[in-house]
Amino acid sequence: MKKFLFLVVAVFLTMSFVSVARAELKIGVVDVYRVLNESEEGKKAVGQLQNMLEERQKILEEKQKKIQTLKDELEKKRSVLSEDARKAKEDEIDRLGRELQRTAADYQMELQKKQNEITQSMFKEIKQLINEYAQKEGYSLIIEKVEQIIIFTTPEVDITDKIISLYNQKTSQQKGKK
Repeated sequence: MKKFLFLVVAVFLTMSFVSVARAELKIGVVDVYRVLNESEEGKKAVGQLQNMLEERQKILEEKQKKIQTLKDELEKKRSVLSEDARKAKEDEIDRLGRELQRTAADYQMELQKKQNEITQSMFKEIKQLINEYAQKEGYSLIIEKVEQIIIFTTPEVDITDKIISLYNQKTSQQKGKK
C-alpha cells in the first residue's frame, strides 16, 4: 500500500511539474521567407529587382538582335563576300556573342548581389523586430519555419502574420519620418 501511495504522489508531482513547465514555455514559429516576400517592403524590393531585370533584359535582347542581324546579313552575302570579309564578319559575330555572354553573366551577378543586399538588410530588421516582439509578448522560443525541419505547427503558434503586420507598420513609420 505504501508503494502504491508513493507511486500516486510521484505521478501527481510529475504532472504538476509538467503543467508548470508547459505554462511557462511559450513558443512561436515565424516563416521569415513569407515576411520577406509578403511585407510591403518585400513587395517593393521585388518590384525594384523586377524593374532592374527588365532593363537588363532589354539591353541583352538588343545585343542579341544585333548579332542575329549580322548573322542574317552574313548568310545573304556569303556567296559574294571575299574570304577575308567573311572571316571578319564571323569574327565580329563571335566577339559580340562572347560579349553578350559576359554581359549576361555580369548582369546576373549584379542582380544576385542586389538581391542579397536587400534580403540581408531586411532580414536584420525583421530579426530585431522578432526579438522585440518575443520579449514584449513573453515568448521563450521563436523558431524559424523551415519545411525541411518543421513538419507541423498549429496556427496558434505561427506568428508570421503578426510579424508581417508589425514590419509593415515599422517601415511605414520610418518612411513618414524621412
